[in-house]
Amino acid sequence: MVRKIIEIKYAEDENLQKACEKALGQIENSHYDEELKDEGINEVLRYGIAFYKKRCNVMKSLS
Repeated sequence: MVRKIIEIKYAEDENLQKACEKALGQIENSHYDEELKDEGINEVLRYGIAFYKKRCNVMKSLS
């Protein structure tokens, strides 16, 4: 079973990639997926989503 964790950021400028990386870093550094792994869920999709005005960027990683 695959679970998903989503972190959303509002970018302060047009560097959406940096904001997405920051969101993914927050998921990892805060260990949001640890409880899921303790429950036996081995695959967790992490999504970092960033917005700036009317633009959006999404990055994902699999743990």
